[in-house]
Amino acid sequence: MWILLALLAAAASAGTSLLLKRAVGLAGVVVSTVAFRTVGGVLLAIASVAGGPLPAPTATFWRALAIVIPNEIGGMLCLSMALSKGDVSVVQPLMGFIPLLTMAGGALILHEQPSGLAVAGILLVVMGLYFVGLPKGGSALEPIRALATSRASWYALLATLFWTVTSLTHKIGIAEVGPMPWATALTLGSAVALAVVLPAIARMRGGVGLPREGAAWMRIIALCGVCFAVQQYGLHNALRRSQAGYVLAVVSTSILLATTVGVLVLREQGGAHRISGALLVSSGVALIAVFG
Repeated sequence: MWILLALLAAAASAGTSLLLKRAVGLAGVVVSTVAFRTVGGVLLAIASVAGGPLPAPTATFWRALAIVIPNEIGGMLCLSMALSKGDVSVVQPLMGFIPLLTMAGGALILHEQPSGLAVAGILLVVMGLYFVGLPKGGSALEPIRALATSRASWYALLATLFWTVTSLTHKIGIAEVGPMPWATALTLGSAVALAVVLPAIARMRGGVGLPREGAAWMRIIALCGVCFAVQQYGLHNALRRSQAGYVLAVVSTSILLATTVGVLVLREQGGAHRISGALLVSSGVALIAVFG
């Protein structure tokens, strides 16, 4: 069951990334982030209330929330900045290291013990996502070299570190109040926190980047919020049922999906090496599904 939830989260995550790239082309990064997270948070809140009585928050819940919101905001802003400065097919693969870092953190902090073949699967996923991100005709070291010249690459790397922390913290929050209340709290909490700092951002930048085409932007934000709510539903329910490293490896197939759309639909540059990357990712997911 958890593998289906993780794949659902992967598909919705790819949709969120692609829609967000369009949104930040029409309005500021922070404004767009606040808007789609508010939409997603409201949808999650409705689902949580409809699911029955809500559990009472504990001290551990509040501590976990205090940790996860700054890291969630940091990851989302870094991803938004990366997408506004680089192609989806270049930015997304750098975040393929999240499963590897999450697996290591899960073993050290959460005392999770992945099986040997599942670890091999996670490594295949990471390697596959790396190959998917290689530019056409470029060197295998090109994504690493890009860190020296591309600001988008650095933003993506920072997002990876932030979201490794959030992935591990999710397990703690879910254990305290359940997946849906936790997803609702962090989504609405991060939206409120970002909204609070909007005046400061306006003073620093001379504005917050209000949408240029209001109707089109709102339609994109609405769709982005729906995709994000579905992503959160799948992610947190999968995390409740399986190890963090396993879940994040499967959810990271969103990178492959986003890259495919970037090449086929958005006409970003692609190459035959992406097929090799896709095969590695698929093999890794299969190992995790069977032996995880």
